[in-house]
Amino acid sequence: MIPPASARTADTLHRSTLWMMAAACGASAANIFYNQPLLGKFALAYQASPSKAGLVATAAQVGYGIGLFLFVPLGDLLNRRKVVLLLMSLCTALLAATAAAPGLLTLIWLHLLIGITTMNAQILIPFGMELSPPKERGRTVGVLMAGLLCGVLLARVVSGFVGEHIGWRMVYIMAAAVMLVILVSLYRGLPHRPPVAAHMGYGRFMKEMFQLWGRLPALWTASAVSGLSFGCFTAFWTTLSFLLMDRFGMGASAAGAFGVIGLAGVLAAPLAGRVSDRRGPRFTVTVSLLLIALSFVGMSLWLSLPMLVLGVIFMDLGVQAIQVAAQTRVMSLVPDAGSRLNTFYMVFRFVGGALGSFLGATAWAHWQWPGVCCVAVALVAAAMAVHLLERGSR
Repeated sequence: MIPPASARTADTLHRSTLWMMAAACGASAANIFYNQPLLGKFALAYQASPSKAGLVATAAQVGYGIGLFLFVPLGDLLNRRKVVLLLMSLCTALLAATAAAPGLLTLIWLHLLIGITTMNAQILIPFGMELSPPKERGRTVGVLMAGLLCGVLLARVVSGFVGEHIGWRMVYIMAAAVMLVILVSLYRGLPHRPPVAAHMGYGRFMKEMFQLWGRLPALWTASAVSGLSFGCFTAFWTTLSFLLMDRFGMGASAAGAFGVIGLAGVLAAPLAGRVSDRRGPRFTVTVSLLLIALSFVGMSLWLSLPMLVLGVIFMDLGVQAIQVAAQTRVMSLVPDAGSRLNTFYMVFRFVGGALGSFLGATAWAHWQWPGVCCVAVALVAAAMAVHLLERGSR
């Protein structure tokens, strides 16, 4: 029998532990984004084409989707503390090995494995909720999500600067060192808690999860729209370093600096949530998809640094707003099964991200920047079609 929530949250989550978990969320999420400003460096280092170098980003996104599917449900079945420490240990070792990768193929496989082992944020967020009293759970999730988003933003800035001035291998040495420090801190400070569903076997748990997914068509459509929009996002970031190097003579540090502009999307997330509450998720998604499409049309027709900055702002606004609206809708379908629904949603999202990385790098290799923009607009059109078809069926 599953112990009641009150029995599992008898003591409050200490502030130092919460911030340590937030740092772990940020460091873990950063590991799949370090590569984006460095793709041009990879192509030069291994004398590879942009499309082949872009497979590094694709592999990281694919790995993250696989890890979400395989390991996130284990947070309900096994001791979350043990799962987090094991995955973080494996990821730290993989990051250190990446710094010594002898060839591009090895680098691609290592990023696939890094993606698989670095989804600790998706385990720590529900863990933090379980450790917090009901009245403080919103604050807990906010702090952990802030850590995650800061990790994503800083990953591009740090990797671009370090890769440009010291070398891309140093980026992964530093990433491994950061993970090691956080791993030691979590080992000493992360609380022990019994599993939520220890009575249920993995096979039965997964079977019930699949049955739940099959009963919710809205889960599929919301997840598909979010995944396709995230594909636009990754298509842009996968090819940005090639664009800046080819058209403007800029290096990895400039590509990383564009990550700071992504702060606009983070700041817009609360606004998107309020709009979604007032006008509904469907309205928010429709407007956001149009905003993403317009940003790529603008960056294609008037390619300049100021237009790229504006394009990044509007694209990020649209992608983050869809993330908030779609995830809110998904989590409200069956509130008692939020973790299982979120697993499906996040897997779809990162499958879309992997697709965007692959198509973006391929388009750049054949048609340069106009091809990348066409791919992004096509992904938006597909997302809009799914969105409107569901509306018609309703």
